[in-house]
Amino acid sequence: MIRIIGSQEHVPEVRKRFVRGVPFFIHDNLIDRMTDHGDEGLLQDSEIMGLIIGNIYSDDEGMYAVATDVISSSLDADDTSVRFDQNDMTQLIESIDMLKGDERIIGWYHSHLGCGCFMSERDIATQDGIFGGRMGFAVVIDPVLRQLKVFDSTLGNPQPIQMIVME
Repeated sequence: MIRIIGSQEHVPEVRKRFVRGVPFFIHDNLIDRMTDHGDEGLLQDSEIMGLIIGNIYSDDEGMYAVATDVISSSLDADDTSVRFDQNDMTQLIESIDMLKGDERIIGWYHSHLGCGCFMSERDIATQDGIFGGRMGFAVVIDPVLRQLKVFDSTLGNPQPIQMIVME
């Protein structure tokens, strides 16, 4: 079974977060990989997308996530839309099958080309469909404007959140 936050009963490990009040932590090399992917898409005049893998922990403030990897596969994309290529899901499924321990899909990332970082109606429907208002994250990258923004999974209205980029 694909492990998505909230897709099955999961009791997160108790671990104090690095910075109080921040729900999402990600290593700088993962930011580099997502933005490099966005730049590759820009060269093809196409949006990109992928999944964010990580671990969920809890502390006295509630739950938070630490991203450990990003994965993607062949895409069916143009300059205004993107989806995983339905004819070539093998790579993505194999990557998901390789998840270790308590790693889960904790979010997804995608790009917008030159129109800024926001959640479109389709993005919100995707976010709601994956996470259903439970904990989960969407990273939006605009490689034209050189922007990146992270959103939570507030049902019907994802909100921008803070993240900490770790070395």
